[in-house]
Amino acid sequence: MEEKYLSIGKVAKLLGVSTQTIRRWQREGKIQELRSPTNRRLYSVREVRRIMGVRHAESVVIYARVSFAATKDGEALAQQVERLKRYAEDHGYDVIRVFQEQASGVNENRQQLDHLLNMAEQREFQRLLIEYPDRLARTGYRYLERFFADFGVKIESTHVMEPKASQQELALDLLKLISVFSGRLYGTHSQDFYQKVKNVMREMKKPEVTEDVWHDDSIDNA
Repeated sequence: MEEKYLSIGKVAKLLGVSTQTIRRWQREGKIQELRSPTNRRLYSVREVRRIMGVRHAESVVIYARVSFAATKDGEALAQQVERLKRYAEDHGYDVIRVFQEQASGVNENRQQLDHLLNMAEQREFQRLLIEYPDRLARTGYRYLERFFADFGVKIESTHVMEPKASQQELALDLLKLISVFSGRLYGTHSQDFYQKVKNVMREMKKPEVTEDVWHDDSIDNA
């Protein structure tokens, strides 16, 4: 029986992705293509069915994080989750759980992140969706990426760079990081510096953000 072939446009429609995604998959070796005499990209029906089976068999988890509560100019955690859910739906992913938390990106004691790591260790999912790498961690992202890979989990970021709206959040996380290292280096002598940093945080803080947002055990215990 003669093998049937489909164009890249039809394949993209069947899989629910863009043609750019199909081209990327081809470069990464995830899907095999051949070229017609006129140099058109063609994909066998058998190959498309294989990809559909692999994608439908994957269990996907979402992780969303913000450093502080939503403000007029900021983004709500719920909005981030909704965007990730829409992305998963558009790509035909089976989302089995959504992790979301309000915590600094430099905070190492994140409960939801701990649960996420435990699920990965148990090999309960194969793909992790985040908006961009800093949502997972401000520092040490590559180590987390390697950790997940060791348990068969691929991290997929829907965006490469953070939006401009999150620049204030980044500045505040960096200030917290400086406070932590100052405390570790100088102990009790760093209290004056810590107070100055905290004052800067208050100045940067928007009216809608509550004082509890700025409390960080990793700083107080430094």
